[in-house]
Amino acid sequence: MNSAAIFDLDGTLADTALDLLNAGNLTFEEIGINYRLKENRDEGISSKGGRSTIRQGLLKDNGFIDEQIVENLYPKFLKNYEKVIDDNSVLYEGTLEMLEYLKNNKIQLGVCTNKPKKQADILLNKLGIHSFFEIIVGPDTYGCAKPNPKPLLKTIDNLGASIKSSVFVGDTNTDYMTSKSAKVPFLLLSYGHGVIHQNFDTSCTPYLAKTASEIIDITIEILKKY
Repeated sequence: MNSAAIFDLDGTLADTALDLLNAGNLTFEEIGINYRLKENRDEGISSKGGRSTIRQGLLKDNGFIDEQIVENLYPKFLKNYEKVIDDNSVLYEGTLEMLEYLKNNKIQLGVCTNKPKKQADILLNKLGIHSFFEIIVGPDTYGCAKPNPKPLLKTIDNLGASIKSSVFVGDTNTDYMTSKSAKVPFLLLSYGHGVIHQNFDTSCTPYLAKTASEIIDITIEILKKY
């Protein structure tokens, strides 16, 4: 049975909030919404993803949110996101070295994200880390998104690991609820979007990394218990 470390993408491997914010503004401009998200103010909105970003624009422009309109605009948001997908997005410091260490120590690596797989593949390639991962799972891979545990459990299965021989690394309440439902140990990054921009409570798990390099020791500690 393999050991596996599965990672969320946005706010875990890379800081992507500003490019998501800019994709939202491009979408607002395209459809005639005057409201604009602002850097250093609205990353808490954009870091929750495209639909969250669209909802904010509709709310500020119309005073209400129509979920059907959100779904209709989401493909347009994704096209705009691809235009700016790596303009500002960067790996967190030490992430590349952390992935190299885990890979060299025979730990299978995967990504389980709520970013659609196409955009996840594009971003991971542009960031230069796509080749580290044996499998990349988005909400469209198995027809459901986190916090449904299915994407995470399928990722583990595809890596030839088990629940007990895996760890899920993330930064948001969505990631935590996913790991809890799947009964997989959760490693929370205190420098990710969830904690920095969304005020997520770090007390939910005993496994807390303050830097990417700390992920190594904590992951090994968790997997040794198996």
